[in-house]
Amino acid sequence: MNISAAIMHMHPKSDPVHDFMVRDDGPEPVLREGVDGHIRYEIRPLEEDESKLIEGVHYRYAVDFNRLVEGVDYDIIERGPYIATWNLDSPQPTEAELEAAWEAYLEAEANKPPELSEIEQLRTENTALQNRLQDVEVIMAELLSI
Repeated sequence: MNISAAIMHMHPKSDPVHDFMVRDDGPEPVLREGVDGHIRYEIRPLEEDESKLIEGVHYRYAVDFNRLVEGVDYDIIERGPYIATWNLDSPQPTEAELEAAWEAYLEAEANKPPELSEIEQLRTENTALQNRLQDVEVIMAELLSI
């Protein structure tokens, strides 16, 4: 499901830059309950190019992925896309509402007439003009024969 497309189908006048933000953080290590994971995380100095991005921040909180072993004390979970920011006046949609909007969006897209390329549009217009010209020629021939 494309959450952004579903939201735009529900709220067609919304602006995806200002009204909502959909994120997908990818796979994340999640510690199991009761496990002390402090040694798995460390504070590292920022790289030279990173320090220019955020003024006044000199360190970052990072996961040392080299020290993580799958299945020992954490699981790698991929949440998938989710609504990170919601600035619309209406309440944030539930998962079921998003699914329904996604299905409605797919149905609307399937029933939408195909868009013609510029060349195909010109061919269609040309055919219509030729048909009109033939009709005019038939009318003119009838008028001249009277």
